[in-house]
Amino acid sequence: MIELPITRLKLIPVLSFFVATDENRKKVTVGRVYAISTLLAVIIAIPAVTVTLIMHYVIRTDFFITLTAGLITLFIAMGFGYKLSKKFARVPGGQSNT
Repeated sequence: MIELPITRLKLIPVLSFFVATDENRKKVTVGRVYAISTLLAVIIAIPAVTVTLIMHYVIRTDFFITLTAGLITLFIAMGFGYKLSKKFARVPGGQSNT
């Protein structure tokens, strides 16, 4: 059996703007804050809206079932966004409250 070495995937250049590296951790700009905030808002909102629309218009479920499914999706997406925001907001050389 042939064993292949595991290599780290390189980030797409656009996404490297969001990840806190040693070089850009020191530079906190307004543009970076807006970009990260917008990305997190999209990650949280899009799944909940999508599930709600699909449940209501495609599957045609009752209003309260649709509302419940949307809220459950929203809370799951908020948990994922919270974990993702910790990766975006690492403090260089400092202790984080994780």
